[in-house]
Amino acid sequence: MEHKFQKGKNHGIGVLTSGGDSQGMNAAVRAVVRETLRQGHRCYLVREGYTGLITGNIDQATWEHVANVTHLGGSMIGTSRCDEFRTTDGRKKAAKIMFDRRIFHLIVIGGDGSLMGAQKLKEEWGRFGEELFAEGKITEEVANEGRELHLAGIVGSIDNDCIESDKSIGSDTALHRICEAIDGLVMTAQSHQRVFVVEVMGRHCGYLALTAAIAVEADYVFYPEIPPDDKWPEQLCHQLESVRKYGKRQNVIILGEGVTNSKGMKIGGKQVKEEIETRLGLEVRIATLGHLQRGGAPTFLDRLLGLRMGHEAVLEVLKTTEDVGSPIAGQKTVAQVMCLRGHNIERNELSRVIRQTETANEEMQQRNYDLACRLRGFGFLDKRTYLNFVSVPLSFTIPEDMKTFAVIHIGSPCAGMNAATFSFTRMANHSGIKVLGIKNGWDGLKNGDVKLLTWENVQGWAQAGGSMLGAKRQLPSELDKIAEGLNTHKIDGLVIIGGFMAFQSALVFQKNRSDYSCLSIPIVVIPATISNNCPGTCMSLGVDTALNEICRQVDNISQNAMGSKNKVMIIETMGSRSGFLATMTALSTGSQFALIRQVETNEDDLYKLAVETKQRLDSGNLEKFLLIRSEGASEEISAITVKRVFDQVMKNKYGVRITNLGYSQLGGHPSCFDRQMGIRMGVRAFEGIVKPDKMGKRDCCVIGLRGSSLRYVPVQGLENKVCFEHGIPLHMWWLKLHPLVEAMTKKPERIST
Repeated sequence: MEHKFQKGKNHGIGVLTSGGDSQGMNAAVRAVVRETLRQGHRCYLVREGYTGLITGNIDQATWEHVANVTHLGGSMIGTSRCDEFRTTDGRKKAAKIMFDRRIFHLIVIGGDGSLMGAQKLKEEWGRFGEELFAEGKITEEVANEGRELHLAGIVGSIDNDCIESDKSIGSDTALHRICEAIDGLVMTAQSHQRVFVVEVMGRHCGYLALTAAIAVEADYVFYPEIPPDDKWPEQLCHQLESVRKYGKRQNVIILGEGVTNSKGMKIGGKQVKEEIETRLGLEVRIATLGHLQRGGAPTFLDRLLGLRMGHEAVLEVLKTTEDVGSPIAGQKTVAQVMCLRGHNIERNELSRVIRQTETANEEMQQRNYDLACRLRGFGFLDKRTYLNFVSVPLSFTIPEDMKTFAVIHIGSPCAGMNAATFSFTRMANHSGIKVLGIKNGWDGLKNGDVKLLTWENVQGWAQAGGSMLGAKRQLPSELDKIAEGLNTHKIDGLVIIGGFMAFQSALVFQKNRSDYSCLSIPIVVIPATISNNCPGTCMSLGVDTALNEICRQVDNISQNAMGSKNKVMIIETMGSRSGFLATMTALSTGSQFALIRQVETNEDDLYKLAVETKQRLDSGNLEKFLLIRSEGASEEISAITVKRVFDQVMKNKYGVRITNLGYSQLGGHPSCFDRQMGIRMGVRAFEGIVKPDKMGKRDCCVIGLRGSSLRYVPVQGLENKVCFEHGIPLHMWWLKLHPLVEAMTKKPERIST
């Protein structure tokens, strides 16, 4: 098989959103439109989902149609559930409209039902063409031109029930809203010592309920994949009584949609409320979040995911598979669905993904719950284990002569540090191991400034931003004093949470083990830095929270720029010498340029950019220009230098302003991603330290997020893969996304009509 792009012909590509709307759809639609036009083809916006496809409610898209939509929730082209499209006659009407418009390439954004409908349309397409030609409704030329429907799917669903994809568009925003809502509820619940039963969406998939339960330190969770037995009221009330004895003043119970008991009887919020009030006499309130979970601006992750999937979907439908020796015309193509695996967008056969999703739902209906969990993926069983360890109180007292592990925060404080410390502490305590928190960096260890961390006193840490132990930017010095501190406190294992300096600290200890026997203990680094410059991992803790906050602020700046004379905004982000934050900010906010160290830019380049920007502003094809500059982009080209160049070109016609976002980028409450990833990393760190054999031959490792899994990456092996001068890894996967900044914002000189 040989993959080729269809060239030399102007194609019509349609895009529609169907089913329930989910955040990030607009980013996907924008990417589809702009990549289609950039490739020199026509793009059509099908409004109101499959209803629009049947009624012909279709507009030809322009570049400007999708300007300033990335930050908007819902679907800019509308969506609906269309019963008529479920029928053969309905799909044939849609095919007639598509033949009339010469739309033979279609990208569908929606859930499993929407994608199933698209697959049926593709399977029936050839027959529809023959029938329409025989009925005289289309010409022979049109019938031949449209012999094949090129189809690609993008999963847009808050349920996140696509088997082959780690994330579907909208699921991250839904989790973000759930966490925001529960954070607010916890405040009032604590004041009144109440219990809140929070009902969340998800249909037959428990992803939202289970993931949110981990992120908000819920006391109990009900979700469809593991239905409780008849004794669930006793188990629930026992759990609530246990945590109340540890001084907890409030409780959160999460109830997923579609939950039943092991006999198939539905469990509702009212029933849960009555059981608690009857058995424990506590005050219980029910909070049904409903469609609030879909509301608000999309999170950074959904914006980026929508953009990347939309871009890849266009490349997919414009690609054809040629069998050697056979003509391309009339050949059969296979519809693909865009899926996220780790940080890569992969293509999977749409019909197979649909079958797998159907199989999982069927197993649920037949009560084969273990098989359904394995089919779902998402680490359901692992997450359940995490939740048990971090939410169930200790039933024993830790002996004095047991092992002692220590946790330290190094570098700048960021979201997720506390969540990792929280889960590590509770996992260790459940294994009868003491945990010491070293305060204020390596100086704290040298000065004996340590704190005993217990199951009880780390309560609420997962939701707290910054560093509860105090983080300090310093490398270990005066090793004699550090060794004395390790010996004094009899530390048997060490977790270092931080960024590049945390990695360097572990490397220092690794190299000095021969001189200090106390350093020959298992050491694990948990990457936590908004710069995302810690080697050995694709993503660090803190990044997601920072980018959500940056997106919020840039959205506000962008809105103000559109309504004022100040049309050029230079926004400076953190990130040290790594251009990760700047690049991701530009992609997720629709900014026109990202100035980073990894892509060379000089003053001549800036001058040309300024001239081009003024021309576009003068023509009315650009409402404002956002330039994102990484703080470590260049010593020669500062933000002031950029402003001077643009001022010279704009000649006071358009204002140029600099905004340095500063420490506000660190964010407040951690995002759901950083909370649950921090908890996962804390658990993984404990597993490695308590059983060093799990880490392999070397017991000094970084917990690296590689693909979808967490792996132990030896520190010593990373030494030759970093630039110590600039504090960055030599290989950065995200650099391949940088060209998309220009591709999605720079309008081609010639656009097909």
